[in-house]
Amino acid sequence: MASWVETVFGEITPLVDAEDKDFVATAATLLPAGELTGETWSKWANAVKAETGRKGRGLFMTLRKALTGQEHGPDMGALLPLIGRERALKRLQG
Repeated sequence: MASWVETVFGEITPLVDAEDKDFVATAATLLPAGELTGETWSKWANAVKAETGRKGRGLFMTLRKALTGQEHGPDMGALLPLIGRERALKRLQG
């Protein structure tokens, strides 16, 4: 559990493959304004999918790795509001 506290609130190294840099940068521009809630993840993912055409693992895993630095973990719908907008954007923008 302690490692997830650090992942959410601490400094992490986002995992963004070279071929995903433009995708992650685009996703950052689509992060909804305002407070992130439990519904933000699905709304944001749908907007990113519509804009980029990515879906499935290429969409969700890439965003998870950029936001948490890990391939597995708790539901992103629950994690994203805890990470918060400022940290999320910092991680997405590298």
